[in-house]
Amino acid sequence: MLSTRQAIVALIGYRIHSERSIYGILHLLNGKKSAQTIQDGSFFGILTYFGLFPKMARADIEEDVRLLIEKGIVSWIGEDRIKTTSTGIDQLKEFEEKNLYLSDLRGWEYHSIYDQVWLRLSLFIQVIVNLAQKNTRFYPITQQRNIQHWVKQHLPSGQVNILNTHKQLYTELEQFLSTCQDLQASIFVDQLSGIKKVGLTKEQIATRYNLDLEAVHVIHVATLHRLIYFVEQNEEFSCLPSFLKGLKQSISLTESARETLFLLEQGYSIEEISHKRKLKRNTIEDHIVEIAIQHPTFSIRPFVTEVLEEEIIHISNTLQTSRLRTLKEHMSDNINYFMIRLVLARKKGQDGA
Repeated sequence: MLSTRQAIVALIGYRIHSERSIYGILHLLNGKKSAQTIQDGSFFGILTYFGLFPKMARADIEEDVRLLIEKGIVSWIGEDRIKTTSTGIDQLKEFEEKNLYLSDLRGWEYHSIYDQVWLRLSLFIQVIVNLAQKNTRFYPITQQRNIQHWVKQHLPSGQVNILNTHKQLYTELEQFLSTCQDLQASIFVDQLSGIKKVGLTKEQIATRYNLDLEAVHVIHVATLHRLIYFVEQNEEFSCLPSFLKGLKQSISLTESARETLFLLEQGYSIEEISHKRKLKRNTIEDHIVEIAIQHPTFSIRPFVTEVLEEEIIHISNTLQTSRLRTLKEHMSDNINYFMIRLVLARKKGQDGA
């Protein structure tokens, strides 16, 4: 039987079509903000998993891959790349069908804020539930001063306001949880502390629901990603939006790409930037692809004509692939890999990948 983390490693491996090493998978799961990781995540549609396992080590992914090979899910292709077997494809489809919460993951957008949202919300709930019962003697679930300070700043004054806030927050959370899978809702509620009730640890939840720890972690993260997205899409809520305020979603260019963008805006060419920054042309091209992914208004026209862009998109749609080598074989000789990557990056960015 596959563990949740092993299945996710295999899923990502399947999506990247053996075009990247297992360490590329690791960098994505770690949330490494390099140009290559960001581009790969966009091209292969795997940015949802970005930052899902920030503490995962090289030894961990090597062990996961060893076990996946042992179970016949993947096989080695080259020194550090894997290929999904036909048996593996069937098992991964079954895994996705059984674990629908995976579709709630929005790692690229929310990996840097979901934990702060959870700490704010869970402590606020603990406090408001106790205060509604006029109980002021309880041990706060987190000792993080910034979280405690935030909760104090947002607590209503007066018993009537406390009761009203308690009721409104309950209503909004009930509405949100009704949209979740039953297991997601149960695990979310089980972790909350209230009046004479201490929330369960992830270990306790794993035991209660017969899950591995990674499954509990992923379900928790997916539910919070769903919550943040749900709140952002529903303007009628009055309580839940406050838990998101002031938290910066760190979708930003790498420092090096930012410098390249600055020079592009000054009118420098790729060659001039390469010379000025003492970097290879390929590196500057990587930066431009990264910029195209993250900045929808950035014009790619200086690097690829509209006619060639249309050809790249048409062939990509026809072949239903993002594999650069395959696409290049079917395109005009005057289209290079950089143009293909750039057009795909823009297309993926516009599609919200």
